[in-house]
Amino acid sequence: MGFFDGPEVSGERGPERPEFVDLGPPGPRYEDDGPPADRYLPTVLPRVAQVAEGPRVRVMFTGWEVWPEEVTLCLHVFWRRRRTDEVYGDAWYARPGTGAMRVGLRPADGERPVGVREYGTDPGGAFHRPVRLLLPAVPDGPLALVLEWPDEGIAETAAVLDTSGLGEAARRVVEIWPEGSAPA
Repeated sequence: MGFFDGPEVSGERGPERPEFVDLGPPGPRYEDDGPPADRYLPTVLPRVAQVAEGPRVRVMFTGWEVWPEEVTLCLHVFWRRRRTDEVYGDAWYARPGTGAMRVGLRPADGERPVGVREYGTDPGGAFHRPVRLLLPAVPDGPLALVLEWPDEGIAETAAVLDTSGLGEAARRVVEIWPEGSAPA
């Protein structure tokens, strides 16, 4: 008798058979799709640096998730004090015309902005929240993260991010379901 073999409990019904859907072939990707997380395991490059601070908040850069053609910049926001009305849920980030946190990227030696957008839904905890920003291409040089958060007492500040190794990391991404593979 195996570990999981045993007498069935009388009167207990077995589980209903589930329905399944298969992952289809790769199709066109759209801007709001996020990274290709259903097909690839990204290469993770950990980095730890504080990029901004206010009297009750710290914003930390925690590294990169590198995809075949895109890069996720990972931040974590830590609060010392939180609101009791739960406004920090989704309203603390990128509300135009308010005192919310604003984030942008530019080459470390220039002023032209690099396109970036937030994605993901991880709510974090009571006093912290991850922020994931997707870059549409693997950067070829150092980047500066520009951040401003008037509601938390953070004036516009810039921090240079370590981008070393991103190109090599893109070549090491693991493709989980290569094109043309089909279930056996």
